[in-house]
Amino acid sequence: MQYEDLYRRIGQIIFSCGPQGARELIVQAELFADDDGGQFQFDYIDEDGEPDWFEPDARAIGDLSEALKDFQQYFVDNNMTNGMPVWRKCAINLNVLEEAISIDVQYD
Repeated sequence: MQYEDLYRRIGQIIFSCGPQGARELIVQAELFADDDGGQFQFDYIDEDGEPDWFEPDARAIGDLSEALKDFQQYFVDNNMTNGMPVWRKCAINLNVLEEAISIDVQYD
């Protein structure tokens, strides 16, 4: 799978589980090292510019966990870790109005 395809897949998962009227969707993710899911925080900015949080269903969380694990594997497969262990945390920002996504990986 290509880098852009992974971005698109992650964005689609987040968009599909976000609340109606959200202008921006923000996810803080920490993947567990044992390949068994992760810990997530889901926030959004509503149409009035006010922040709030949301809780997607278990399927969306499972799909997002799997997609982020694939994203991690892409980093490993393409030697993008600079000799460090693969990242475990990331911040995802999805601008709904501009249809733009950014994923900032965080190394411990």
